[in-house]
Amino acid sequence: MRPFIAAALSSLLIAAAPTPPAAAQARPRVAVTVVTLDQLRQIQAGYGRGALEGLGDPRWGRFDWAPPTVEPALFASCLDERMDRRLDYCIRFYLTRAELPADAPPTVVVAFDDEPGEGRRSFGGESLRVSCFGRGVTPADAAAQDTWMWPGAARMHGMRDLERDADALAACIAAAASEAWTGLRQPDPSS
Repeated sequence: MRPFIAAALSSLLIAAAPTPPAAAQARPRVAVTVVTLDQLRQIQAGYGRGALEGLGDPRWGRFDWAPPTVEPALFASCLDERMDRRLDYCIRFYLTRAELPADAPPTVVVAFDDEPGEGRRSFGGESLRVSCFGRGVTPADAAAQDTWMWPGAARMHGMRDLERDADALAACIAAAASEAWTGLRQPDPSS
């Protein structure tokens, strides 16, 4: 990510952060593994990773990030898939088979992808598609777990769009973290 974009994004995210009350509740502890799909551009990946860092900021973030419990390499065969094709199946197939300690925090895989077509915002940059996967066989909230962000938000419209992106990413992760492990994702009968 270009330094001036990263600096602008960081300063806007810090300014947008609500001040936590003195007796703030404990933030959910989540282990996140980031998977970047083949079509992703560098500016999109930088924006997504920056937003994740903001959500885990110790001063005002919404989550307490635990070290990843699975490595991105586990999902290497999924990187050329798309959400509307077989990405959900591929990620969940490997994630439900990952050996995790019984006391491990919820594990979430966040997949960053290029928004197909013109995207949600055709002016000022490309959209970033975000999909979040927990250890369940199906999503807890499919709409929240397949969302989008706009990397042009910081330089085009500022706070309102940055807040929308932070809320969408937080909802995506929270929904995926709420999935309970219900067994192994079985091979699709259609494959």
